[in-house]
Amino acid sequence: MEYFEFYKFKEDPFGITPDPDFFYPSKSHMEALESIRYLIQKGEGFMLITGNPGTGKTTLIRKVLTNFKNENIIPIVIYNSSLTPDELLRGIIYKLSTQDSSIDINRFHNKLSTVEFLTDYLKNRKLSGYKNLLIIDEAQDMPEETLTEIKHLSNIETEKEKLLQIILFAQPYFENILSQPKYSQINQRISIKVRLYPLTKEEVGEYINFRLHRAVETPVYFKKSAIRRIYKASKGIPRIINLICSRALMVGYLKNSYKIKKSYVKIALKHLRL
Repeated sequence: MEYFEFYKFKEDPFGITPDPDFFYPSKSHMEALESIRYLIQKGEGFMLITGNPGTGKTTLIRKVLTNFKNENIIPIVIYNSSLTPDELLRGIIYKLSTQDSSIDINRFHNKLSTVEFLTDYLKNRKLSGYKNLLIIDEAQDMPEETLTEIKHLSNIETEKEKLLQIILFAQPYFENILSQPKYSQINQRISIKVRLYPLTKEEVGEYINFRLHRAVETPVYFKKSAIRRIYKASKGIPRIINLICSRALMVGYLKNSYKIKKSYVKIALKHLRL
């Protein structure tokens, strides 16, 4: 894009695709990251991370994958949670097969053989010094029977430790679902719960500058009045901040300005209908 050249960007500082290189360490996001590390190190079995749409749950997942790339952890990530129990199990086996070419996914024709293989495989991997981590995104979309299957997966253990650690990412109303009596066994097993919150007014300014500097050293900057307007319109939701900033930069480009003013943000909001 021509405005990339104008601003001397090497990459889009406000892209909406989750990018771990642009992970902003807000207070709640760092709490979540440290809690994940605690879960893994202490061998806790179950964790829940909730946040409203656009607060950075998927970006956090990709940051986790980046942070633990060189450690003895091979995460299994399921992004589509609206699966039947059999589809979930086959999805886990498929993810494992992409890491281990010796696994033939076509050999599993029933649930019993799949569960038996998975239990033995996770046990052997644990004995080899690896930690097994299952991450499920958008957990609120799981059917009831699949959520029950997650409970069964959490039972895979030896006499001393869990063979599979599970992290569920979901929207906040998922906690209300889990509070129902039929899910009490699952809810009781979740030892760590963390909420991702929108950015504060101060964090919004830091977030914008952080992403600009990650893109490249650039002369562009947002005036304080522009940042205040962005905070008011976005309510601190990172995804919405990105949309507004991206459109405001386009306005700045059209006006041949490196200084992003409040008036540019207003134009952006009008185009975005925010």
